[in-house]
Amino acid sequence: MASVTCRVQYLEDSDPFICTNFPEPRRPPTVSLEEDQPLSEQISGIHKLLGAPLKLEDCALQVSPSGTYLDLDSSLAEQRDELDAFYQDLAKGRKPILVLRTQLSVRVHLILGKCFRLGVPFAARLYNSKGPELRRCLFSLKQLFQVTTCRLT
Repeated sequence: MASVTCRVQYLEDSDPFICTNFPEPRRPPTVSLEEDQPLSEQISGIHKLLGAPLKLEDCALQVSPSGTYLDLDSSLAEQRDELDAFYQDLAKGRKPILVLRTQLSVRVHLILGKCFRLGVPFAARLYNSKGPELRRCLFSLKQLFQVTTCRLT
């Protein structure tokens, strides 16, 4: 089995309405990941290493700076086609960064819960969004609430 050495950080984004969070720790530690082992079997070690305050069952891994989310049910080797820049960095002797963060679907459900409580009419339609549409919806809702919050203060 081949292993891949990369750096890891976490982003405390369990509250999608707080925009001032930065990846921690500032100096990311390194971790060796087995290239042929599903990431779901390795994520708990990353979580423990970082001491992340996130719920393990709600975590996802995102490649920085590309923003690509990794499929936790697959290995890095199985996702190699989607990780060109990641593997190019490794080939150049760099250690790419993986960010442990809250799954996109969990963040969207938190936002939708707030939408329902505030009576936002399009919340039900957004509930069924997936993939890139889900990311756009999350960004739009985040902006909507930032504008609303700014007007209230």
